[in-house]
Amino acid sequence: MGSIKTIPETAPDAIPTVDISPFTDPNASEEAKRGVVEAVRHACTTYGFFYLAGHGVTEEKRQGVLGCAKKFFDLPQEERMDVWIGKSMGKSFRGYEPPGIQTHQKGLLPDIKECFIVGHEVPADDPDAGTFSTGPNLWPKALKDEEFRAPIMDYQATMLNLSKVLLKILARGLPKAWSQPPNAMDEFAVNPSMPMRLLHYAPQEVLDERQFGVGDHTDFGGITILLQEMNTKGLEVWYPPTETWIGVPPKEGTYVINMGDMMQKWTAGYYRSARHRVITSGTNHRYSVPWFLNGQLKLKCDALDGSGVETVVGEHIRGRLIATMGEAGKALR
Repeated sequence: MGSIKTIPETAPDAIPTVDISPFTDPNASEEAKRGVVEAVRHACTTYGFFYLAGHGVTEEKRQGVLGCAKKFFDLPQEERMDVWIGKSMGKSFRGYEPPGIQTHQKGLLPDIKECFIVGHEVPADDPDAGTFSTGPNLWPKALKDEEFRAPIMDYQATMLNLSKVLLKILARGLPKAWSQPPNAMDEFAVNPSMPMRLLHYAPQEVLDERQFGVGDHTDFGGITILLQEMNTKGLEVWYPPTETWIGVPPKEGTYVINMGDMMQKWTAGYYRSARHRVITSGTNHRYSVPWFLNGQLKLKCDALDGSGVETVVGEHIRGRLIATMGEAGKALR
């Protein structure tokens, strides 16, 4: 008798691209909207990543926030350190994170990235100010409000609105057997933790195979919306069926969307939180701006499959951050 040979799967060349504009178009047919839901569902269950087109964010606004990143990292080191994360109120974790702080895996050297972290603006006299991921932002004195703080906060609000649309799509893509309503995920984005990172990856004169821009990791929260500078490279996502890395270079006019660990937990593994990393370059500077919907910190998320597993958003995020931040993470305990 003949034998059946297993043909190994070939890794795809790229993650999928999904145009969500029919979902937000009041004149689009229900069939077109279902097509968007199905495309996002497939991408998030198979890859955990996709390129997002049809998002409605102007190119002027996107380039503006990348410009803010360049302005910050052009500041002298002493001015960046004037707003370093150690000056955050309590455990709010805002401001400048120098290179070499975060290590994602044992055996790897610390990440070479440097970043400026902005979150939901909470005044210092708020009762929750100083608790984890909650408090006033830190702003560099050398940059004028209208050229730095104002466009960043406007962009933050735009990302929150976009994330709410994505939550609507993701909720509609859940298995029918779970009997979840279309608004099942809405509460996650009510007064959420939503850190945004202005990132800079400097060229490395000496490349070490144990060191990355960002080491192999999964994101901690719900949804990540990543803006990459064009004509750069470095981001890669792990594809388990073939155990290979897929490059995720910038694609004109799109965002890169990925699911985080909190989304994976909440959906009982249905939507995948995919491993990814950023490869270092020996020659080029790289800038990017990821925005993270970590969720309402006090929210108790019961697994949407009805299994009864409960996760408190803030406890989950804080635990993951402490595990990767070394000495800097002790302030979050």
